[in-house]
Amino acid sequence: MGVEMPISPMAEQSAPHFSRDPYRGVVIVLLTMAFLGTVGATAGDLMLPNPLLLDAAVMLALSTGMLVGVAVAQTARAKPQPRAARPTDVAAWLARWYRDFGGARRIKVCTAAAGVLAISFTLPLDLFTPAPTPLQAMIATALCLGAAGLAFTAAHYLADVEPALFPEGPGLCRGTRVVAWILISAAGSIGLGLAGQQTAMRILHLVVVLVNAALCYGLLTVTRPEDKGAATFPLDIGVLFLLGSRTNIVASVLDAAERQLGIDLRSTWALTVVRRSVEPLAIGLCLLGWLSTSLTVVRVDEQGLVERLGVPVRGQPLMPGLHLHWPWPVDRVFRIPVQHVQALTVGHEGQEEGGPENVLWAREHAPNEYTLLLGNGRDLITIDAAVQFRIADARAWHYHSQNPADALRAIAYRAVMRSTVNRTLDEALSQNLMTLAAQMRALVQRNADALGLGVEVVAFTVGGMHPPVPVASDYQAVVSAELGKVTATVNAQVFRNQTVPAAEAAVVTGENAARAEGAAALARAAGEAWSFRTLESQYLAAPEEYRFRRRLETLENGLAGRHFTVVDTRIQRDGGELWLVP
Repeated sequence: MGVEMPISPMAEQSAPHFSRDPYRGVVIVLLTMAFLGTVGATAGDLMLPNPLLLDAAVMLALSTGMLVGVAVAQTARAKPQPRAARPTDVAAWLARWYRDFGGARRIKVCTAAAGVLAISFTLPLDLFTPAPTPLQAMIATALCLGAAGLAFTAAHYLADVEPALFPEGPGLCRGTRVVAWILISAAGSIGLGLAGQQTAMRILHLVVVLVNAALCYGLLTVTRPEDKGAATFPLDIGVLFLLGSRTNIVASVLDAAERQLGIDLRSTWALTVVRRSVEPLAIGLCLLGWLSTSLTVVRVDEQGLVERLGVPVRGQPLMPGLHLHWPWPVDRVFRIPVQHVQALTVGHEGQEEGGPENVLWAREHAPNEYTLLLGNGRDLITIDAAVQFRIADARAWHYHSQNPADALRAIAYRAVMRSTVNRTLDEALSQNLMTLAAQMRALVQRNADALGLGVEVVAFTVGGMHPPVPVASDYQAVVSAELGKVTATVNAQVFRNQTVPAAEAAVVTGENAARAEGAAALARAAGEAWSFRTLESQYLAAPEEYRFRRRLETLENGLAGRHFTVVDTRIQRDGGELWLVP
């Protein structure tokens, strides 16, 4: 038989107890939804420029940070709590203070700092963004409303949670309501952007930015209540109390005012008077708004055309100023900018890119560039031009054509085709652009007058004419080859001009030298012949003397410069003797 050992109360108190928070899964689901919502809202702003989507992303990012703090607090509550530090246990008190700061306070500060940085980025955003397409607006609105519905569902669930079991439940309930209303505001801003109501979008954007800023300030200043324990993430933020105490945001604001002032505003006589006068006031405002449609201000550069029950009113157009007429839908006024010089692009669609490289024809200047077939049927050309015009007759511009701008653009394209159809690519690229622009301007004006568009063509400017951009490399190769051909031809001509005259000069020089040499040889031969004949005549006159003279001349030439002795036979005759001693 075993012996049962009693457990002392001290040992029972020191034994660790680990309890699992039943709402930890709820916090993880909310954290995942907030993070995915932040990513989705940011991606939606990139694809569909709308500052309210970025504001919603900031709010969801702040919610993500707060939910991380709640998850950390849940983890801390699940761990065994250390014993209470005595007043003299300074080390334990410092350790607990550092642990609290490292948990809730650090998360609060980091979340608020990130929110401030995000708000500083979203505040100066340009609200005049291009209107989305109906399909884009429909998809974005459905996603925002779906996310708002999930937020309201989470708020309804958290409203029934017992605060003793989940201390952060009421604060999260208020926060999800505020997130839901901001998502609804983002969905409404998409509709405002589709309708072109930029002023309303600006007001809504500023309101949501103020809410985000107030939430960041509340995170920095909120403190943990003493009655909720140390391991609790504080969510008693003023803006959440103001806007999220109830599902009805107006009732939530009234409750906040009642808590601050101590007066039930729902039972005051002023609110009763306002309630009784709401319907007459709304009807009066609607009537006043309807009557305001009978006033139209025509600006200084415009003229107004009045239609009464769909029929144009005869007479002169409305001049600049304030005009009174029947309210909508009886009368409608169309304001036509008659003094404003407008421009239509020819040859491309879309906005041209800026920068100095825009002048390079080998780059596309716009998303869609059109090519024209030239007269030879083999060449294509791209023309970058624009028509500047002013509406001269407002009534003709508005009523003579259903789409006058499209008709004028078609006329401009027809003028360009007529001016280039009978030319080759080289002829089109080498012609004078100023003369061509003047011809096309006159042609556009003549055709517009024939259709009765009521416009004055101020100018027709041709920015450039070049081959299509897709064949830029091939065209440059052909041009380079043609330039190489011309260069080779010129170099060959230069070589010919240098070689042929030199050869011809050499021939002439050789011929002249040969003639001079022939003349010299002939003269020399004639001289020698004449000398020979002279000698012959001398020989014939005295052969012996000639031979004796020639012999002496030969001896003289042969013995010139030499030492010799002459022995004459007359020495012995005269009695002399000559002895040769070796």
